[in-house]
Order: sequence, then C-alpha cells, then structure tokens
Amino acid sequence: MILAGDIGGTRARLALFAPGEGRARVERTLPSREYADFSVLLAAFLDHAGQPHTDIEAAAFGVAGPVVSTAGDTRVRATNLPWTLSGASIREQLGGCPVRLVNDLIAVGLGALASPLDRRVNLNPEAGDGATGGHAAVIAPGTGLGEALFFHDGERHHPMPSEGGHCDFAPNDTREDALLGYLRGRLGGHVSYERILSGDGFSSLYAFARHAQLGRPAPNAERELAAADDPNARITAWAQEGADECAVIACRLFARILGAEAGNLALKSLPTGGVFIAGGLVGHVLGFLREQTLEGFLDKGRFATMLGRLPLWVVADDALGLAGARRLAEREIT
Repeated sequence: MILAGDIGGTRARLALFAPGEGRARVERTLPSREYADFSVLLAAFLDHAGQPHTDIEAAAFGVAGPVVSTAGDTRVRATNLPWTLSGASIREQLGGCPVRLVNDLIAVGLGALASPLDRRVNLNPEAGDGATGGHAAVIAPGTGLGEALFFHDGERHHPMPSEGGHCDFAPNDTREDALLGYLRGRLGGHVSYERILSGDGFSSLYAFARHAQLGRPAPNAERELAAADDPNARITAWAQEGADECAVIACRLFARILGAEAGNLALKSLPTGGVFIAGGLVGHVLGFLREQTLEGFLDKGRFATMLGRLPLWVVADDALGLAGARRLAEREIT
C-alpha cells in the first residue's frame, strides 16, 4: 500500500492506494485545525483505516507551506497551521518507509500533468494537446497564487518550485492601469499578481469595478456581501447568474489577467508540454476563462505567434493535490 495526503490549513485529505489500482482503498478528509499536530491526525486516519503501518511501502504529502531540506530530514512549516511536519518523524511513525514532503503546489502540478485529457479543458485548440512531451508550467489560483515549472528529462517531469505569484502586476490596457492605481492605494504600495489572482482577488476586483463605476451592482449588494460566509463565492455566483454587472466585470478581469500571467510564465519557461491552469477555484469561473483567458495569454506583441503554439489547459479539480502526492509516493517504489 502507498499513503498520499493533501494537507491544507482547513482540511487534510488522506488516502491509501494499492499500486496500479485506480481508486483509493481508503480515503478520508479530516479537519486540520482539530488536531494538535500532524502526527495525531495521521494516527487518527490510520486507526480509521484499520491499516497496519507496516503495510505501507511509501508515503508522500503535499503541504501548504515552504519546504526546507537539511541533512537527513525534510521539514515543512505549515502556513496556516501551528504545525511543523518532519519527514524523518513521519517515516518513524510509519515504520521506516520512504516519505516525501513537497509544497502543495508541486503536488497539484503533478496531479494536473497526470490528468486524463477528458478531465481537461483546452483553451488553445490550435496548439494541439502537447502529447509530444516537454517542459510544463503550472499556475494555480487558490488561497494564494501558486506557480511552478516542471522540467522534463525525456521520461518524467521534475518539479522546480517558484514564488512567481509575488511578481509585480503589469497592466496591459487603460482599465488595468486604473486597477493598478486603485490597488496601490488600497494596499499601500506593491501589487503582486497574487493580490488579484486568488480567492480574495475577486473581492478586490469587485471593489474596483464599483469604485470605477464600471457597472451596476446587485440590489442590496453591500448587505449581502457583509452577511456572506464567503464574499468571494458570492461574487462569482452573481457573475455566473448575470445578477451583478460589477461581479461580471470582476470575473472577466480575473480571467484575462490570469491568461496574461500564464503567458508571462510561458515566456520564461517555454513549456512545450503545456501550460496548466489548475485547482478547484478555476472551476467556479470556467465560463469566463473560456471567453477571456486565451486573449490575455496571447497578448504578448511579437511573441503572440510563439505562445499560440503552446497548449493551454484548465484542470478544474480540487483533488489534484492528492493525485500528485500519490504519484510521488509511487515513484518511491518504482
């Protein structure tokens, strides 16, 4: 058996797989914050599974946090939890099997790269499907904006993490010029792509659309947003329903700017194997991505033709992190 996990600040998804089988033998999602540390959560999962730890041949976990490798150990300080995960400690808890700890975006990226074609949306059909292989790039809006590159050695992809989501936002038209000025004032200085291309980015874009009087908001919009458990989800729902002009404009801006930053990432890495826009969040605005994202991706002047040859995929699946962690664990036993 192999053990895979996608460890986030809100929930941890763990699963046991038999190598070669498609479905998990056991899968469970646990509320991360209810456990004092990861070792307690892992023990609870194994107790539920009724699986002896001696049967586990390899384990891998994608964790939301920076990964630091030192002699004999790999550690991750979780970004939104009071946890520090240690590969050596987990290995000991599991009876000595190989353990991989990676940043959650690396796991998401590997999951996207392994996704079947029928689970993807091709935003650039003129470019084909990238089946010839090659380097790949992944951009994943979520709580933040994750970006990573995947070097292809002729047989498999190897991840190269980055903090590209914190690069400076560069406007491409007069409306985006105004957006940059608005966000500078709102944030007190530097504006990164993550400030726009993340969950909270929808609220910022919506506030800009209202500030600039670009459309008519829904009736009682302020009251509804104040009462909403997740204002960003309320904004995307309004946009999908066409119930709020400012929400529609916010989602259009999000989709086009996401395409522009995906194009920036492509120019820096030349990913002939494709650019992957990944994660569960993008599924909420897929219609806008279909309409706007390729336009932003190709808006690169003299290099538009070159980018037009690159596959551009959307993989809207919140289980990609678990799938990528499984892939890493399988590598440990092959």
